[in-house]
Amino acid sequence: MSKTIAETTGSFRLMRRFLVLLLPAFLIVSVLGLYSTQKFAVGDERNSVVARVGNIAARSASAISKLPQNSTQANQESILALLLSDRAVSCVVLMDENGKDLASAPARVGCKGVVKAETLNIPLSKPLRGTLCVKYNLAELQARTDLFSVLSLVSLLIGLLAATAASWYSFSSIVGKPVKALLHAIQQTQLVGKPVRVEDAPNDEMGTVIRAFNNLQSHIEDQTARNAEALRRIDYVYNETPALMFSMSHEGQFQTASGHWLEATGYSREEMLGQPIGNFLTSATSTPLSNILTTIASSTEPLRDLPFSLRCKDGTTLDVLMAVVPDLDTQQTGHLCVLSDISGLKAAQNKLRNQAITDHLTGLPNRQGLFETLSELHNICPKVKADCAMLFIDLDNFKTVNDTLGHDAGDQLLCAASKRLQNCISSKDYLARLGGDEFAIVLYGLRSARDAEVVANRIVAAFANPFRLDGQLANVGTSIGIAQFSDSENSDDILRLADLAMYKSKQSGKNCISHYSNDLTAKVVTRDLMVRRIRDALANNHFTFYLQPIVDLQGMKAVGAEALLRLNCPNDGLIAPAEIIRTAEECGLIDQITAWTLAEAFNVADKNRELFADGQRYLSVNLSPKNVTPSALGLMIERLHANPTVAKSLVFEITETALFSNAEEISKVMQSIRDTGARIALDDFGTGFSSLGHLHRFPVDIIKIDRSFVQGLTADNADAQRRRALIKATSAMAADLQMKIVAEGIEDLASAEFLRDLGISYGQGYLFSAAQPLSIMAPWLQSFSKAQLQKHNKVVPLKPVVRSA
Repeated sequence: MSKTIAETTGSFRLMRRFLVLLLPAFLIVSVLGLYSTQKFAVGDERNSVVARVGNIAARSASAISKLPQNSTQANQESILALLLSDRAVSCVVLMDENGKDLASAPARVGCKGVVKAETLNIPLSKPLRGTLCVKYNLAELQARTDLFSVLSLVSLLIGLLAATAASWYSFSSIVGKPVKALLHAIQQTQLVGKPVRVEDAPNDEMGTVIRAFNNLQSHIEDQTARNAEALRRIDYVYNETPALMFSMSHEGQFQTASGHWLEATGYSREEMLGQPIGNFLTSATSTPLSNILTTIASSTEPLRDLPFSLRCKDGTTLDVLMAVVPDLDTQQTGHLCVLSDISGLKAAQNKLRNQAITDHLTGLPNRQGLFETLSELHNICPKVKADCAMLFIDLDNFKTVNDTLGHDAGDQLLCAASKRLQNCISSKDYLARLGGDEFAIVLYGLRSARDAEVVANRIVAAFANPFRLDGQLANVGTSIGIAQFSDSENSDDILRLADLAMYKSKQSGKNCISHYSNDLTAKVVTRDLMVRRIRDALANNHFTFYLQPIVDLQGMKAVGAEALLRLNCPNDGLIAPAEIIRTAEECGLIDQITAWTLAEAFNVADKNRELFADGQRYLSVNLSPKNVTPSALGLMIERLHANPTVAKSLVFEITETALFSNAEEISKVMQSIRDTGARIALDDFGTGFSSLGHLHRFPVDIIKIDRSFVQGLTADNADAQRRRALIKATSAMAADLQMKIVAEGIEDLASAEFLRDLGISYGQGYLFSAAQPLSIMAPWLQSFSKAQLQKHNKVVPLKPVVRSA
């Protein structure tokens, strides 16, 4: 009922506003219309009266003008009396030229007493000169005007009432009814919660409005259905998505939680809704939870990867990362939070980290693990660190065991060695395998520097017993370097110092112990200087070849020359190859030097074919044992195949110790070289572990006897006799195998003749010449002859620049 009253009141107000606008407009227009009509009618009537009076007066004036000049007053008044027949004429006066009355009507009264009247003066022509003055009034006209005004006012009032009634009815039926229906539909929509439409829309503007309203209701209904479906899907996704989602209030309290959250944590909605987030989540970092909540509350942008620990109902915890999306509401009434369970990832990361810092063969920490431990030592008390020491341990002869017994035996040896090392240290000490056969031990809590040496001696003693590997015994010793943490300000540098001390042990004969001292650093500085020289020489082409001749001892003619590497340092002059090669092998530059050596040897032989012609002289070049591999020599072998003439003039020297590091692979590489037409020379024969019986296994063309067997060869003692016997046996075997022998280090003519008598083919040494640049050695090789040697009893050697290594 109240709604009906409200609708009626609203409709009445709208009608009143309509009438307030309509009626004044109607009244003003009506009044102006009536006034204009009255004015027009009165003016027309007035003009009609004036025209009538003027017409009568004109005829009367014409009649008077036609009277004879001697006509009487009576005749004149009779004519004037005719004017009074018009009800509008009040009086008439005939005046002469001087204004004197000649006649009047009414007679003898004239216009005396007439005040409110209109005057019409008509001049008279001859014979009677004067003026006819006619006075008339509009009283009749005023009466009709008053009557018209009254009737107009009555009509206006009647019209106003009729217009009001018609407007009221029209508005109620045309506007009020549709508006009420529209309002009722809106109220019903609010009441029932779904769009309600208006039926029977009229075919007018209100109908257009109602139809637009109905279309809007249909659109709202469709949109509402879509929104409801979207909300249903969102609710389904929110609760069924396997993600830990919840909503958090601005104050840090739970508002909602997804189904997966409840399932994963074991809580019910009642147990968590409205509870502080701190009852379930704790910060996984040092940042307090309150500070994190403050950051979340003040942030207007999404936050990512906030680390937390989630406590489940059963007491277990999950490592999670939380992403926070702030509410779009400017008041920030809540935040959507999504947790990503990274417990498995974290466990995998820990596993990967352990794998990254663990040696997979021995199970010990590796080099990376050792470096992390050394980094942790930065944060400990200096006094505690001062009581620590580093042992750097290298297994002696491990490579020999690995090469002779195989890699599986080498792996067994490393595992057994790691166990022996663990048995030599306490549980608080730290043992790591650095790689290969190198180990490191960090000793803690030492009472004196002597304690580190005691542990080192214990390790040496433990390795005195042989290892049993697949039924075979292997003897492996240890070279140990000791460095005190007090020797270095940087904990990370302590390993390098211990390594220097270990290297000193290696140089001292292996299987011994050395302490770090400052002079070792000086040696490292010298080594680093050599490394820089080598790098600079490779970059700026400072390497060069010096050639030392190889002579046929029977015919005393030059049959070849050995190319000896020299480093022509701009500041320090020529540097012999011994230190260069050793340093290059240690720092990993030997591959680049070998590449330069091979390329330069090929170029020298190719550009000097008249000097190193096939069948006359050859150019011999040394190969590092570490580079006798297919990868290192592959490019050179291809070039030799492409140029067989150059190949036949080249000899590649390989030390005999290289043959037994990987005999099968070395033999294949040597055969690949020989297949190009080049030859192989076995250098430093007799200084390694080879025997005469092994030579048939390798494709060797030339054997070079080491200078240690040539020196003192002519002496009369047991040692010289053994050397001569060995050389004689080697010569006989080489002859059977069709190999040539080159004796190195010949410095006098007697030795040359003795070697020749023992069947040695070629000789090399200072008796003939020291190593010289190609520009000097080329004419020497071409001019050397037996006559020169016999004439001077020896060939006077050229002044040596650097003694060959």
